[in-house]
Parts: sequence; C-alpha cells; structure tokens
Amino acid sequence: MTLVTGDRVRVATRSDGVSTATPIPAAGRRGTTFGIRQHGRNLDVVPADAAPLVASGRLDPRLFEVAGLVRAGLGDERTRHLPLVVAHPTASGASTTSTDSARSWIPRAFRPGRAVPSLRGRAVAEPKAAAGRNWRWLATTPSHVWLDVPKRAGAPAAGTARSAKSGAAQADATYTLTLRVIDRAGRLVTDPSRLQPSPTVVADLDTGDLIDLAGGPTGLVAQLAPGTYSFSGIVSTTQGTSPASYTLLSAPRISVGAATTVTLDARQAHLITTQVDAASPTTVVTTFGLVETVAGGPFTTLLTLQGNVPNQLYARATGSVTDRTYEFTVFRSLAAGSVTYDLLLGQQGSVPANPAYVVHDSALTRYDAAFAAPGAGLNLDGVWFREAELPGDSMIGLGWYFDVPLPARRTHLFSPQYAGRSLAWSDNFDARSSPTQVWYSEVRDPLRYASGQQVRHTFSPAAYRPQAEGYRQGDGVMNFSMAPLSPSLRDGTLIVNDSTGITATSTLRRAGSVVATSTDPFILNAGAQPKTRASYTLDVRAGQHVPWSRYATTVTGHWEFASAAPAGYVEPIPLLNTVAVGTFDLLGRARAGQPFTLNLMTTSPDVTATVTRTLLWVSYDDGHRWTQVPTTPGASGRWSAQVAHPNLPGRFVSVRTLAEDDRGNELTMTSIRAYGLS
Repeated sequence: MTLVTGDRVRVATRSDGVSTATPIPAAGRRGTTFGIRQHGRNLDVVPADAAPLVASGRLDPRLFEVAGLVRAGLGDERTRHLPLVVAHPTASGASTTSTDSARSWIPRAFRPGRAVPSLRGRAVAEPKAAAGRNWRWLATTPSHVWLDVPKRAGAPAAGTARSAKSGAAQADATYTLTLRVIDRAGRLVTDPSRLQPSPTVVADLDTGDLIDLAGGPTGLVAQLAPGTYSFSGIVSTTQGTSPASYTLLSAPRISVGAATTVTLDARQAHLITTQVDAASPTTVVTTFGLVETVAGGPFTTLLTLQGNVPNQLYARATGSVTDRTYEFTVFRSLAAGSVTYDLLLGQQGSVPANPAYVVHDSALTRYDAAFAAPGAGLNLDGVWFREAELPGDSMIGLGWYFDVPLPARRTHLFSPQYAGRSLAWSDNFDARSSPTQVWYSEVRDPLRYASGQQVRHTFSPAAYRPQAEGYRQGDGVMNFSMAPLSPSLRDGTLIVNDSTGITATSTLRRAGSVVATSTDPFILNAGAQPKTRASYTLDVRAGQHVPWSRYATTVTGHWEFASAAPAGYVEPIPLLNTVAVGTFDLLGRARAGQPFTLNLMTTSPDVTATVTRTLLWVSYDDGHRWTQVPTTPGASGRWSAQVAHPNLPGRFVSVRTLAEDDRGNELTMTSIRAYGLS
C-alpha cells in the first residue's frame, strides 16, 4: 500500500483477519520513522512527519489505516491512484469549484474531479507513483485532505474522541487523566506532536476503546469516565527533540475514579544494546514496542527506525504490566560485510531493567540465499523481505527488506526462536526494474528452523509452469484460481504484480461440454454446477511477452478430475500440481553438454490420494519435437530424472510432465523455454 507520503507499507493479513505491516520509506526518505498501532482489524502506520498533521485534523487518519485501505480495494495490486478530497487553503475555508480554477492550484499530476460541497473541497486522483514528489505540497498547501471513500459506519468525526462509554457510563461524571512525559533532557512534553505515535492514546481495558490525549500546560490530558485504562504501549519523544531520543515507556493499569496524574520519566530508561559475533555491525532497521491483547483483540504499538540514525533506543523498566498477554519486543536487523542478521529479541510480561542482548551465531539459523535473474542481459534488481510472527496469542509480523542486485547471493543469520518458542519465518522476493515498478513476487510459505541449522534456497524464475487450485461449495458452485506463470519452487508461489504482456485463457468442460471460460489470467468462476459427481477437464493456456523474463514464453495445463458438491460448506477440488526443480545457475540455466538432475514433485489437495506416476519429456526446439526421459520414484509424490543436455549453450529447454494419482485425477503441463543452457 502506497501512502500519500510516498512511503510504501507491506500489509499481510492472516486467516483470522489480523493484519501486520512493515513500512518501506520512499526514495529520499531513508531516515523516516513510523508509528505502528494495531487495534482489532485496524492497523495504523503513520510516518513521523505526517503525525502532527493527523493530530491537528488536517490529514484524514484513514489515509494511514493501511488494513482498511487494502480492504477498500486501494492496495497497490488493485489501483495506481489514491482518491482524495482536498480543500482550497482560503481564509474562509471555501473551496474553488470550477475546473479551471481548481487546476490553478492543484498539481498537474493530480486529476481534478467533482466538487465536494459538504467538505468544501475537490475530489482528485493522485498517482501513487508521484506521491513522494507531491507530499510536500499535500503537507503544506491544502487546508484539509480527506480520503475520498465513505466513512465506515460508526467512524468518529475528526477531532473527537475515538470512542465513548456506553449509555449509563456517559451519564457518569468524567475525570481528568494527566500524562506527564519528561524527556531525556528533563523537559515536560506539552505538545502531542513531539511524541510518537501521534496522537497518543489511552485504552479502555474493559472495551478496548481508544481515547486521544490532548496537549496542555500540565502535560497531556484526557477526560475519562470512571474505569480502568492503560496508556498506549509506547510513549516516545520524536526525532525532533533535543537531545533526540526514542524512549519506550509503559504504564500498568490505571484506575480512574478521580483526577489522576501519571508521570513517565525518560531519564529512568536504559539504553537498549545488542551484540553479535560480527565485528562492528551496522544497523539496518530496528522495530521495538509492545504487543498485547485488549478486550479480546490485538493491541500493538510499535516504532520502526531505519538505518543508523543518530538516535539511541531507551527502555524504561517495568514490572508486570497487565494480566493480559503482553510482549516486549525488539527486532533488529544488522549488516556486517556480506552477512546480515535478523534478530527477534524480548520477553513476556515486563521490560527488563537493563535491556542488553548478546546473540551468538551458533544460536541462529544460517540461511544462504541465491537470487537468480529471469534470463541473461536483463537490467533488474530485487527486494528481499523477511518476516516472522511472534508465537502465541500475540501475533504481529516483524521483519525487514533488503535491496538485492540480480543475480546475487546473500548469507543471512536469524533467530529461530523467541522467548523459548519456535518462530515461523516467511520470505518475499520482488523482482523489479525500479523502486515503483514491481514485476513479480516470489512468496515462500512460513517455515520453522532449528538453532544452528544451515539452509540453502534459490529464488529462481526457471521452470515456470501453470498452477491451479479450485474450491467447491455445498451449493455446487465451482471457483478456480490460477498462477499461470509460477516458478517451480517447492515451498513458494508467484504473484504477478504487473500483468502487462501476459495473456491467458481457461476452459472448464463437464463430460466434454464447455461449461465456463475466462480470459482473466488468474480467475475462472464456473458458477453452480450439478451437485452429483461428474468428470471435468480444466485447460489453461498462458503466454507472456514481458520485459522481466526470457523464460516460459508459453505454458499450458490440462487437468482431468472428478468432482461432486461437498456435504459441508466448501472443500478443495482435487487438482494435481507438479513442480520441476534443479540446480540452475543464477541466470536460470543448466550446463550444456552435461547430465542434469531434474527433480519432479507432484502434490494433491486430497491428502488421502497417492500419486502413482510422474512422466517427463524435454524439447530443445521450443516444443516442436519431444524426447521422453525416464523418471525414478523416490519419496511420496517425488520423481527424479537424469536429463542428457546437448552441447548447445544459449539454447532453451522446454519441459512437459504428466502426473496421475490413484483417484483417476491427472495433470499434463508444458512450459516452453522452462530454463536455459549455459
């Protein structure tokens, strides 16, 4: 999700609807810090320079609620524009409504649209690619900027408390809660814009509601009904304070039944330090904060600092903070020469009095990653993103991204455990021609590793093949999703971010008759089919003429399967899928004139089915002539073949496979120019 600041946020949503976020500063904003707060399904990611504008009401807070933006269809994979309403900065607050006058003050990059009298503004469409360049104008010129989508039902108006007590509680008297934050220079903070996240809030521990704190001469204040509250997990002085300091402060339960004052003194905090075996590592990024559960939903307050900014990290020691699930978390990414570290540190229930961590390489997992280019001579780079989720009830993804030239290799050391529990790490690798132009992502499923384990992974575009999965509902509806150009990665998938140059057709037949077709490369919705068991075939044919790959110019898949409507709500359709994996070089090639081991693995969503055979053919003339290669069975679903490549460097190898299981399901797939010869 690209923000109005030009910064991007990687948003991942779990099956339970909870989202995690990792901010990626825009070009020229490498030192930007972010406040991240999660409350239920809401996930706010606010850059430090936008926080005062949100707090003052000039910027709509929904512009930074990234989970809601994605749910509204405004993610980067869905649209390249942000719909905004901007108000003309006149003394009266009235907006200019004519198109000509609107163009006189709105940058040309925007698309001025209709007037919005209710907001005294004008609707515009801002290109996301220009958001970074336009940010200074948005931050200084319009009097107000809103997101141009309807407010969610029950959303509060700007400048009001985020929530209020129900019925009887509203009738009770309210009391003043004062938060006195003392920075490391001993000064009282009275301006909320000097703190991160902004606005600073207190949480109602009974309902999970959030209430803003406003600035005042005695500190930060809120008017609260009687009840039990807690401050947001982090109260941190911003980079603009002097001396600059990031201070993690937290408070236990606060019972409000009268005027109450709580003081958080940053001078009581201790420096957070991390030591590793490498000499003088540099910091790539640090994310630290609290993760807890409030009113049955996740409540997370994190701050992310990128690079070796001249700010020290401090934490104020606490005892047991609450009786809720609670984690103090420090994620640190370090670089030392060609080796990088991803360290997940912290503990449950309290912030340590002296938060110093010493981590030895022997306690980490070693990950040797190779990043291939999709064909020789292409000017591409990549971004590698690594993320782990905290175990247990507190689950918030923590990780970072690394710029990777193509081709390249990188050695990575990372934490396999957190607080004595196993972590599941996942990877995303984006191939791109520019920071804003992502061609495709290779996504690896979360995997768990042991301390001291050595792992080798190649992110390779070779052996692209068609992939399909489908689901059948109890009412007979059949829906299919395709990844027609998926790399043969055993534990990964491919997401095409730019489908330009990719064409595909898919056809579903029942007993030989066509029942559904689609020209969407990724989706086939077949609608309701007869509930009784019947034989079906699915054919997918895709082609690509793209600037980011010289492989898989054409791929086809032919599935044969039987299906009946399930007794329950939904179940997967038994579509087989085969991957072909080999030790390709970093340009997706095998050695010409030498034998080559090609490993084939066929899987089925039906765990009770057994794959009975997988056959292989290869072609060296783009599929005009095929030669069958003997396959040898191994572990369940796995076959291997010894391919005798001709001595034809610079040529390509096309691959065709046929797989069957003991339920009569079958897959024939073909990938023209699956890999090259060197």
